[in-house]
Amino acid sequence: MSPDGITLSLIVKELQELLLQGRVEKILQPEQLVVIITIRRPGASFHLLLSAQAENARVHLTNREKGKKNSSPPLFCLVLRKHLEGSRLIKIEQEDLDRILYFTFSGIGETGELQEKILVVEIMGKHSNIILVDPKTRMIIDGIKRYSHALSRHREVLPGRPYIAPPAQNKVDPRHLDEESFREILLRNPLEKRVEEIIFRNIAGIGPTLAREIVTRAGLDGDLCLEFCGEHELRVLWSGFQKVVTPLLDGNYQPTLIFDNNRPVCFAPLPLEQYSGFRSQPQETINQAIDLYYQEKIRAQQFQQLLNHLRNTVEREWARCLKKLDLQEEARSEAEQAEKYRILGETLLAHLHLVSRGQKEAVFPNIYNPEGPPVKIELNPALTPAENAQQIFRRYNKARNTLKIIEKQISQTQDELQYLASVRTALEQAETLEELEEIRAELEEAGYLQPKTREGKKNHKRTAKPQILRLRSRDGFEILVGKNNKQNDYITMRLAKSEDLWLHVKDAAGAHVVIKSQPGREIPLSTLEQAAKIAAYYSEARNSSKVPVDYTKRKNVSKPQKARPGFVVYENYETILVNPELPENKD
Repeated sequence: MSPDGITLSLIVKELQELLLQGRVEKILQPEQLVVIITIRRPGASFHLLLSAQAENARVHLTNREKGKKNSSPPLFCLVLRKHLEGSRLIKIEQEDLDRILYFTFSGIGETGELQEKILVVEIMGKHSNIILVDPKTRMIIDGIKRYSHALSRHREVLPGRPYIAPPAQNKVDPRHLDEESFREILLRNPLEKRVEEIIFRNIAGIGPTLAREIVTRAGLDGDLCLEFCGEHELRVLWSGFQKVVTPLLDGNYQPTLIFDNNRPVCFAPLPLEQYSGFRSQPQETINQAIDLYYQEKIRAQQFQQLLNHLRNTVEREWARCLKKLDLQEEARSEAEQAEKYRILGETLLAHLHLVSRGQKEAVFPNIYNPEGPPVKIELNPALTPAENAQQIFRRYNKARNTLKIIEKQISQTQDELQYLASVRTALEQAETLEELEEIRAELEEAGYLQPKTREGKKNHKRTAKPQILRLRSRDGFEILVGKNNKQNDYITMRLAKSEDLWLHVKDAAGAHVVIKSQPGREIPLSTLEQAAKIAAYYSEARNSSKVPVDYTKRKNVSKPQKARPGFVVYENYETILVNPELPENKD
């Protein structure tokens, strides 16, 4: 969701109180379509975030400065620095509840005279833009998205072109509405239209969230269509409009975040009855509410994008391995003909005196099974019988040697498939961006991905400790859980001591789980069962029942040289059957 015009008007009000007459200290462009302007006022600095991203277009203060100055900043960032750094922010305006904001800056120009520049922020979905304009000439200095008439018949956004505002939407200003005009707006629409849609498409400043809240506050179904509206519905809809919109237009608002499973799913300038089943949390400012919402939203977007990227990589490599395995199986089938060549060669040797040069084939009894069918031997007529026998034995030796190589290659491919299965399981069960980054690093180190480069830095090997899951059993024993191969190696090979108890689901990909031993205490069965259920939960067998989980002391676990991440061998183990279970005290 993007802020609607009314919410933007409240953002502007807060920005005016905090930023006006502040001096521009720093300008960053940490992402392609995001600008952060640091504005200093006596005693405090504020970071103003402007975004022209299609799904995340917005303007608000952010509680943290994101990143350092780019060593190679984008051209638009350089233009903003040239014209705005050191200047003062003297005006912040919004016209007619549109989602267009105008930031006017005043500073000393190249000629030594006081000059003004306007930074226009257009929040319009995929058409969003940030444009620097010279107010004297109304000419564009630059835009974060440049385009010509080839892309838009309405206007061009290019340096030196006149600034033309986006096309007017011709919506009704809610500040001039009364009950009669409100009814007229509704009734001039097709009967099959939803009331919510009619409201936000015809009344300025109102987006889908506020429109639905108007219908909800009227005590009506959120998906109500106009054809089911009579006198009563029209009357209560006007009442809902007054409850929602009128206080906001008067500047009376209560910034609110709506949470689902501890993740913000919506922000609003007032508590929302349409989310009555969700947790609602008031915020100090609307800027704070929007900042928190987008931090989590963008983090979720980054999580999903990285997850998709890693999934595609693993599935591509999985398909490659399966194809390679098929070819290797075919090669093995051919190589398994070695025994046939040996029998042919020895049969021919036993009957050389019966073969003449120039023969194309010979048929003799099988010397190993005289009662069985005869053996047909194809011959090269250009060779002597002895030379034909030598050629057959060369084929035998080649096939026998090839079989040894193919068997080794098949084993390596099967090992790789087993490894990819473990990565696939880790991806399916990853819950945080940090966990995905660990898996990305692992795939980079394994050569499946190109190392992620960082601007101005060589790609040094990551040294951060894996973020493992630490739990406490009901009996007071610490339980360590690895949810990917890097975490598994770290837990088993670095953190676990020889007398700790190590667990892993049997014959499947999954977590390494370690129960930390305590001096003078035996690990009780209840803790063992609890840890085994966790090991089963974080494995391929999560959705199964009666899952076998092996356990042994850490001293019985070893990692072969050059083994893939997460791969270990173990001995002297026992097995327990459990049903997978989510950890009770998981954070």
